[in-house]
Amino acid sequence: MEVKTENLQNSVISPQERREFEEFKRQKRVAEARSVISRLELSFDKPVHDRAALRVALNDARRIRLGGICVSPCMVRPCAQMCGEGFAPAIVACLSVWGGTDTTDVKVKMVKRAVRDGVDAVEVTAPIPAIKEGNWTYVRRELKKLSRAAKRTSLRLNLEAPLLTESELSRLCSIACEIAIPCLRTASGAFGSGADEEDLATIATAVKERAHIKADGADMPGRIATLLDLGATIIGSADAVSLAQAILSAAES
Repeated sequence: MEVKTENLQNSVISPQERREFEEFKRQKRVAEARSVISRLELSFDKPVHDRAALRVALNDARRIRLGGICVSPCMVRPCAQMCGEGFAPAIVACLSVWGGTDTTDVKVKMVKRAVRDGVDAVEVTAPIPAIKEGNWTYVRRELKKLSRAAKRTSLRLNLEAPLLTESELSRLCSIACEIAIPCLRTASGAFGSGADEEDLATIATAVKERAHIKADGADMPGRIATLLDLGATIIGSADAVSLAQAILSAAES
């Protein structure tokens, strides 16, 4: 009995040890929250966004340490100039956003211009009309030209999944992976959901970890967790800053 009592006394956690353990758990939660936040990208590509709003958004993104900020082509250079020294989110240019209806030569020029202006990644919409016509030769040729134009800058392909059938989506993903495009974006949200779960599952199956997947449209922290579980590695949202603050606040509590 004396041995058992002594063991029980030795196993009692002191207040100091309890505080240290709680602090360890808090730091672990914060580190996990920071990891999720680093995967968030702020969607900031609306026509009404001006340079003053860009500065505010960029400061918020830097403060909360978001992974990236996605801007329209005309905002790439100002964004690069505002970043300056220290931590800065990746600058992502969103090109040919209306269903990828620009011609290939126009898209190539847009990519080259964005690269010159200081972008870190370019998101170009796939040629949806060519896909709907079944002109896969055109699709493959365009993706190769875009890949060459991007050079060492990360090229992403915006799939606009809501506009495609499951078969079209799977084939487009396979071609993109064959050409070694490093990241595929589910959709911009202009034509429906930015991250339909069935579309995301189709993309993940076709990609088979050969490329990163960016899913858009998260509006709640729980939604972010769902998209990550389904295979997304980057999450885009117009509410990225507030989402990051909510995630960090929950981790700190």
